[in-house]
Amino acid sequence: MRTTTLVAVFMVCLAMLPLGAYCIGISDAKILPDNSPVSLSAKVVTYASTNSFYIEEDSRCMGIRVEKTAHGLTVGMRADVVGTMKTNTNRERYILASSAIQTAPPNANGAVSPLGMNNSALGGTDWQVVGTGGQRGATGSLGLNNIGLLVRTWGQYQQVDETTFTVDDGAGLSVKCAVPSGTFLYSGWQYVAVTGISSMFKYNNSIYPPNVLVRDIDVVSPVESVSVPGAPTGNTSPIPNVSGTYSTTGATCNWGHTPIEYSFNWGDGASSPWSTSTSASHSWSVPGAVTVTVTARCQAHPSVSATSGGLPVNVTDIGKMIYVPAGSFPMGNNGQEPYTYANELPQHSVYLSGYWIGKYEVTRGEYRAFMTATGRAQPYSWNAVQDWGTGSFTQTDNHPVVGVTWYDAEAFCTWAGGHLPTEAQWEKAARWTGSYPNVYPWGNTWDAEKCNNYYDHNAAGGGYQKYQTAPVGSYAAGASPYGLHDMVGNVYEWCKDWYGSTYYSQPPPWVDPQGPASSPDSYRVLRGGSWGSLDSLDSYCRCAYRSFTFPYDPYRVFGFRLAR
Repeated sequence: MRTTTLVAVFMVCLAMLPLGAYCIGISDAKILPDNSPVSLSAKVVTYASTNSFYIEEDSRCMGIRVEKTAHGLTVGMRADVVGTMKTNTNRERYILASSAIQTAPPNANGAVSPLGMNNSALGGTDWQVVGTGGQRGATGSLGLNNIGLLVRTWGQYQQVDETTFTVDDGAGLSVKCAVPSGTFLYSGWQYVAVTGISSMFKYNNSIYPPNVLVRDIDVVSPVESVSVPGAPTGNTSPIPNVSGTYSTTGATCNWGHTPIEYSFNWGDGASSPWSTSTSASHSWSVPGAVTVTVTARCQAHPSVSATSGGLPVNVTDIGKMIYVPAGSFPMGNNGQEPYTYANELPQHSVYLSGYWIGKYEVTRGEYRAFMTATGRAQPYSWNAVQDWGTGSFTQTDNHPVVGVTWYDAEAFCTWAGGHLPTEAQWEKAARWTGSYPNVYPWGNTWDAEKCNNYYDHNAAGGGYQKYQTAPVGSYAAGASPYGLHDMVGNVYEWCKDWYGSTYYSQPPPWVDPQGPASSPDSYRVLRGGSWGSLDSLDSYCRCAYRSFTFPYDPYRVFGFRLAR
């Protein structure tokens, strides 16, 4: 009787106020009958979907649903609401809003915290129900009515479908929990705590179980984790400033979260950007030993991560490169050298763009790094101990690699981020002084002691005999004007070009020539003579001398150097 009297008095007072006058609070609005005008001020938004939201008192004593198309409000805002009281088919009171205006930004003055309660208390009993006023409770629930309030509950998880699950805290009631479409749910969860709005749903026309409109899910068990990604794989002997690709076998999230993101730590202070790709590329600027690892993380929860074992990488420098500036030079024989062969004629002016070329011939150590990285087979005469006619000797990692075909040499250069030098690039680097071309790298007079050939007696590299290679750089006095070593002698060097005996007779202009388009006999060019060159005024160790053979020939007098 007392409740009926209070409602009657409140309705009389409301009728005396102009339409849109402010109610005392949400509890006052809820006791009004359907179709009563309501105006609420500065209430905290606790839940928001596209066309509805919930507001709550700061005291957490009462909350209510508001329906408004495209309201634009977010959790934590304060809002003024004007509208009409209604009751939906689930017996939940709500405001059909004609106006919903933000009065403060998210979290201003502090958002309200949820009320913790067990499953049997969700919904609560009827409150102030008179006619369509008040608020019905959930079927079978106990305690104070909490429909519309932000609550927190917990229990054993059981997924129902893509947007629904239940929690059971053992209190004898399994509570339905609903999430917005697109929310991640995982059937493997066991225990969860949920934060959301206490609500109801209609079941079998007469039963109204509690329902939580979920805002947040905290998984108690199992704890989310990401499996350890596979240790990176890739080139373990890269060279500086040449990019290589490294990969991992990937990782998974035990909750089924996708995608997983990866970041490679390169061991030099740099890491790859986070990406869903299991591969990334990197180049190191300086030689040295580094360890590459990869970290995997859950994109949805970046703090959940795992790091792989390491891949030891030894960044190996492929010799030193010397820059040859752009410009023209006279290529070929002028007919006045100690020897002249027809394929060296006529001498002609060639313009070359600037390029880099190896100071030394490619060594066995450098070629070993290439074989390790690519799996390429050992070249001919690879064994360290060799006997080429004057007793055994040992090839060290500083000796030039020999027994390589043109294909081996070109493959190495591609791996090293460059190419074999063209015949023109090789010759300019070997002899051009800036004013005239030398006959030999060091000058115009033959000196058998300035390169590794049959007649020299230089004990460089430990007193090797005839018919042996020397460690690269053993003949410093025989360096070219640009500072390149072993441009003649030691080993013949493959060039990129096809060989043409009359190629020099073509008309100008000669600009960055690449050699003929093909060779009638399928020959490739070799330059520079070798440790086996026999002439006392060596015709083969002249810078203009052009040799040639099939690209698949792997003789132990054949080596090469790198250009870029």
